[in-house]
Amino acid sequence: MAAAEHSRRPLEFTRRPTANAEEFSHPERIKSSHGWSITEEIEEVDTRVTHRASPDPHAPIYGELLVLGTNGSLPCPAISPKMKHKFVLRKQRKATGVSPISRDPKDASSLTRKSTHTVAMTLTKSKSSSSDLNAVTEYGHDHSTDLFQIGRSADSAIDFVVVETVANGNGQKMFKNNSTVSRYACRIQCEREPPYTARLYAAAFDTRGRIQLSSLAPTWTTSGGDYDGLTTNGVAFMRPTGNFESGVEPGEWREVTVMGSVRQLRKQRSARIPGDPVPEETNTLTDGCLIDLCGITLMWRTAIGLEQGPSNTLLREHRQALNEKAPQCPVNFLTLHFRSQSAGSTMDESSREPWVYLACGHVYSHHHWKAEPGESDQHRTCPLCRLAGPYARLELGQEKAFFIDNGPLSHAFVPCGHVTTEMSTRYWNSVMIPHLASEWIPRCPFCAAALDPTIPTVKLLFS
Repeated sequence: MAAAEHSRRPLEFTRRPTANAEEFSHPERIKSSHGWSITEEIEEVDTRVTHRASPDPHAPIYGELLVLGTNGSLPCPAISPKMKHKFVLRKQRKATGVSPISRDPKDASSLTRKSTHTVAMTLTKSKSSSSDLNAVTEYGHDHSTDLFQIGRSADSAIDFVVVETVANGNGQKMFKNNSTVSRYACRIQCEREPPYTARLYAAAFDTRGRIQLSSLAPTWTTSGGDYDGLTTNGVAFMRPTGNFESGVEPGEWREVTVMGSVRQLRKQRSARIPGDPVPEETNTLTDGCLIDLCGITLMWRTAIGLEQGPSNTLLREHRQALNEKAPQCPVNFLTLHFRSQSAGSTMDESSREPWVYLACGHVYSHHHWKAEPGESDQHRTCPLCRLAGPYARLELGQEKAFFIDNGPLSHAFVPCGHVTTEMSTRYWNSVMIPHLASEWIPRCPFCAAALDPTIPTVKLLFS
């Protein structure tokens, strides 16, 4: 039999009109101690689902996923123990991966291989036919990989819970009630042997081991006769070019499919027409890849990339180097001091915190001397050079994974005032991150604030 006839063939069956999602799920509420809640539809646990064993703390690390806009911690209290600012992917005690089953009549093992997971999608037979077709691809246990799943759902199938944040009336961050992140957003499969290659796929399996694409999701038949599709809001990713330290540049944003192929972005986030295929590119995650889940953007750092980048010890040394220079406020005649994130703030420490005029970069302590009538911190005139612009408190970038190099802390993002290296500010200002349905803007990696389009970064000038 020809090799093409041995290829994976999804099962096909006619869609039953009586199918009802309510038969399989029920709404539940997840509440925090602060009184707000987000709605979840949590699947009933199937007997095939097994709880993931606790990973060996000394097991090899595949990499880390970090939530863009978190500076070493979540901006508000977590509502699930699986909700963190970063997620460490380690080799599991037993393989947890799955792979498509190819049923080959000449291979008895393929015919007896047990199906543990399925991917189902709805396709239209033809333009002239109104009847739909459900295509199901079977998956079985893969002893060579580990599977990790990301999404908004807090059920047992998800390893890393992500929900976007918004500012409340007091300017404090809180998790968004009507999140646009999918309950089962995406999955990452890592090879258990070096070099521990990680691959990204759209959609994650629920507690019954199923992926059921929405009828609104784009689906199609591949040239090989298999089926593939995109999730409704999509999973976009960007693979940077070059290397951290020696020079890195943002790459092109792409969209990954449920089966792991790569396509160009749709014209709008939830458009029914998929982008063109990009067969020369793969879904392999490399160091610094960004993954956008329509509301949350994650950064993938490999274990090797983190080892070669700045350590927490180096960042502390950079902070100490700034303080040892004893920068002075020319107005209050105070020695400015950058405190560590873990240190508490006293009245004396608060008065010595560095503030910056973001239009020029001159650094002071907080003061009101020579402020023009009616001026606020949102618009102040620098006493030294008389340039007017925002006036913000400086805060050190704490998350080492967002640093591009090991250089000194010399620049800040505008308008938030987060301090990092010059190369880091240049890189993040060049990265366009998805915003709303079809917009793209650069953001500060430490707080996710949109950068000022006129003056996105500023060099700090100490007295």
